[in-house]
Amino acid sequence: MPKIVHPEGPAWTADVEAATGAFGNRGHNEIIRYLNDHGPVRRGDIVEAVSASEASVAKHLLVLEDSGVIIVDTIRGQRHGRAPRYSVDLNRVDELVEALRDYLLNR
Repeated sequence: MPKIVHPEGPAWTADVEAATGAFGNRGHNEIIRYLNDHGPVRRGDIVEAVSASEASVAKHLLVLEDSGVIIVDTIRGQRHGRAPRYSVDLNRVDELVEALRDYLLNR
């Protein structure tokens, strides 16, 4: 029986981990949906659209950026005083959805 808290083994890949991190949260999913329809946009636009605090959206965006699901037009660490624009990387979304599907269906 696999471990539920933290699965192990060759089927649990980095992409499966990224997929569960990116898609396993309602806030993340709403941000992805918004960016797909409206991106590239600034963080303030996302905050208004998803009715969440600036801090909450910032945390969600970092997770999504780390998973590769979103693209930012400014390099991390060089964003102070700038207004980066966020968009969805549709190819990465497809990769992660496929990896998660393969994992869930034991392929």
